[in-house]
Amino acid sequence: MPVGEFLRMVPGAQVVLDEVVASDPEFYGPWAWGSVDDSLEFLLQAFSRPVLLPLLRAGAEADEAAVRACFAYVEFLVSDPNACLESSVYFGILEQFLESREVLVRAWRHSLPVTREKLAAMLEHYPATYRELRESGDLG
Repeated sequence: MPVGEFLRMVPGAQVVLDEVVASDPEFYGPWAWGSVDDSLEFLLQAFSRPVLLPLLRAGAEADEAAVRACFAYVEFLVSDPNACLESSVYFGILEQFLESREVLVRAWRHSLPVTREKLAAMLEHYPATYRELRESGDLG
């Protein structure tokens, strides 16, 4: 798991990582040194839930530079050919966008090319939602 890239690319990442590690040093302690055995857990605990989703929920009030930086990190992750990481990104990031229509639409609008391709592939598993979003122009 590219913890170094997380720390370099995501605004406030060090604070979030420190908080996660402090919450359970025995379990999360190795993350402070870049050692992550469970990339899905890392993405959920250190990135999607505490950083990315709150930015997407904030809508127009979100720090746009932070949103762009987060999606640059997502693009970095989805471009990695590692199948285990791909699965973790799918469940730990992309599926999290299904929380609400607003979050999904904002995620779509901020997604970079490879991320958008992966997001479209995921949405094909939700044909009614995907069709509705396309017909409404929300994915335009």
